[in-house]
Amino acid sequence: MGSPAAEHAAALAEEMSDAHFGDARLSKRQTKLVQKLAQAPDKSFPSLLSDSELEAAYRFFGNDAVTPAAILAPHVRATLARMEAEPVVLAIHDTTTLSFRSDGQRQGLGRLRSSGQTFFAHFTLAVSGDGTRRPLGVLDLSTHVRDDGTTDNEHDRWGEQVERVAVLGAAPHDVVHVMDREGDDYGLFAQLLSAGHRFVIRLAHNRLVEADALGAEAKLEQALAHVQAVAVREVALSPRPAGNRSPQQKRLHPPRAGRLAKLALGSTRVTLRRPRSQPRELPATLSLRVVRVWEIEPPPGEAPVEWVLLTSEPVESVEQLTQLVDWYRARWMVEELFKALKTGCAYEKRQIEDLHGLRNVLALFAPIAWQLLLLRSEARRAPEQPATAVLTPTQLEVLRVFARKPLPENATARDAFLAIAGLGGHLRRNGEPGWQTLGRGYEQLLTLVQGWSAAREVGKI
Repeated sequence: MGSPAAEHAAALAEEMSDAHFGDARLSKRQTKLVQKLAQAPDKSFPSLLSDSELEAAYRFFGNDAVTPAAILAPHVRATLARMEAEPVVLAIHDTTTLSFRSDGQRQGLGRLRSSGQTFFAHFTLAVSGDGTRRPLGVLDLSTHVRDDGTTDNEHDRWGEQVERVAVLGAAPHDVVHVMDREGDDYGLFAQLLSAGHRFVIRLAHNRLVEADALGAEAKLEQALAHVQAVAVREVALSPRPAGNRSPQQKRLHPPRAGRLAKLALGSTRVTLRRPRSQPRELPATLSLRVVRVWEIEPPPGEAPVEWVLLTSEPVESVEQLTQLVDWYRARWMVEELFKALKTGCAYEKRQIEDLHGLRNVLALFAPIAWQLLLLRSEARRAPEQPATAVLTPTQLEVLRVFARKPLPENATARDAFLAIAGLGGHLRRNGEPGWQTLGRGYEQLLTLVQGWSAAREVGKI
């Protein structure tokens, strides 16, 4: 696997240059757009592009021959190549809502409550399963619109995305599919088991299970009540502010303060009964393992953390049990990808007039958001590794000259990360940098590198 230095703007443009639209001019246009946008991911198109470039960009996004799949295909191929060096890869699935203000009617989008428009994007992010949680790239992306506010058949999309990932050629025994509560669907469980896929899914429903060998029915929570803790771990829970999230999101994920939680882990095997609402073509029962994770002694006034995880994986040992819980916890990487997309890349501020164009813009920004995620996660994961692990020699040279505070001689990845955020306006006394300041700082660094390289070519440096 290459060093993270290879993941910056020039390399990303090269990675994305192998798109096939049936017209070489469109492939060249995509490469030029990626080069521009990767250097300034949070800037608007008009402020970043010249008039002629802006017109060409709008034509590109609106071209019927240009599709999200074609745009993303080169990045997917590069992601698969990065996966080859990993013994286990987590394919993390999740859906995000993309919302746009009602400052213009965009064709093909759904309505968002009383005002605004929206559509939904379902991502599959590949993440290393070795405990480092290194983001490897986006494997799949699909979108849909709720025309009437219903969610019928949305569970089908989860299974469809799993099968598209399988078709890419990744070995099923090397990929573990990870999903949150939206993936709790009996038909999906049956599909995954039938195809031999590995998975970890957090349950949302108190499902029917067989209570004994005679097939008597019981509820899952009754079976879990007898699960004994075989391990206890301390886990740092991040704060969850109320923000402007929807009532449904606040109900599913209540606001909380950050804290160090003591979690108990235990497991059991259950036989799920097919819900009466499900087609009779599905198996009448499914035998699976369930892992229960629950908080011991939560702070007064705070709801205790509890996760119920359904899995195909063996959990006979403490090591297997803790690894499985860590795989589920890696799911938060896809939420960080969404933040990089929405804040670091300012995707929801893009002035594109129809769904076709917005879907194409989304596919172009997805690898850029991954690039920002990689930069931040590597600086956090191994802060003491040399700065050269996350920056090219030229980038580090330029950062030494223009950083607000002098970099140490043996600068670390953490030093470089904070210096880049400082270029974007971040002050160290304000805590960890956010996606917006990181995006701006990264943009500023790449702009300075361009000028530095140009000056060097003419002999002024």
